[in-house]
Amino acid sequence: MEDVRGEGPAMILRARDDLDGLPKPFERAVRRGGGTVELERALFRSDVWRVLVTKDSEGEPVMVAVPLEESEQVQELLGSILWTTALIVIALTLAIGFGAGLLAQRRIALINRTLSRLADGDLSARTEHIRAKDDLDDIARQLDTTAAELERLVSQTRHLSASIAHDLRTPLARLRAQLEMLPDGQGRSAALEEAERLSQIFDTIMRVARIEAAQGKDGFELVALDNLTTDVFEIFEAVVEDEGKKLTLETVSHSEVEADRQMLVQAMANLIQNALVHGGQNITLFAQGQTIGVYDDGAGVDPSQFGEIIKPMVRLDEARSSEGSGLGLALVRAVADRHGAKLEISQVKPQGLKVALNFADL
Repeated sequence: MEDVRGEGPAMILRARDDLDGLPKPFERAVRRGGGTVELERALFRSDVWRVLVTKDSEGEPVMVAVPLEESEQVQELLGSILWTTALIVIALTLAIGFGAGLLAQRRIALINRTLSRLADGDLSARTEHIRAKDDLDDIARQLDTTAAELERLVSQTRHLSASIAHDLRTPLARLRAQLEMLPDGQGRSAALEEAERLSQIFDTIMRVARIEAAQGKDGFELVALDNLTTDVFEIFEAVVEDEGKKLTLETVSHSEVEADRQMLVQAMANLIQNALVHGGQNITLFAQGQTIGVYDDGAGVDPSQFGEIIKPMVRLDEARSSEGSGLGLALVRAVADRHGAKLEISQVKPQGLKVALNFADL
């Protein structure tokens, strides 16, 4: 066997029994079964060698010796390769993890936005995210299914209430016609008034149902809020005065919003009527910035009840002794939802209630 060399010695390969020409420390290392050999004089430009005793392909014992300097270089190279590989793997893992986390965060944000829209009354909100098949997509699909079923049930309920109101109008009209044929008397007048009140309730239910069922922006136009409140004030000032109360107008707004003018007039009329029945002596119709509404100086409503008074057919205990159907603010909320406006209810200091439609986010 011969020594293997390049520009410098790379390896010494000898039969274990053929160590002629090698320094004695090699023989001692072979007898020990291998180890490190340190020479007094350099051999092939290296004075430190690593010796290994093994067998060749034919099973014959051989000695393999490599310069320690080259062994260290190989170890350093292997170490560098391992570190480089580890850094690449770590970088890829972080990149994949960051990408997956970002995607999951976006999907969670989409689910949250959908839930927020549903909470705000937009029952058409959907995530429409069905690309993957993991837990988040299962949640998104379940949310879409639940929202679709909720929209169906609410639509069915609204249609049912509107249908009932519509169907009852005919027999109510007949009843009213029969009452008008009766002789004059206190009983006849009270019955006619009750029939008229029921007719108004049914009309309001149908109006709320039509507003809630409407889609798109058919009938919308640019409406100047100050002009609208001025027109409403001129219509209802005399009505309020006839009830012994005072209606005041405050306009510091020159804003225009895209809206259905008739719906906004109806909403303001309902707020004035609500304040006329349940509020104090002084009622104020206002337009400020992109907000319109009504406030009064009456007893007001406890803030814990704000969420209740806008529900259909809900009347607080203290309001049950007065006229009303519990549909006034429900219609106002329907108008606000139809326009994407925010219905704001707050207390007035020192007392009173303020209800407003805020179009600022449109």
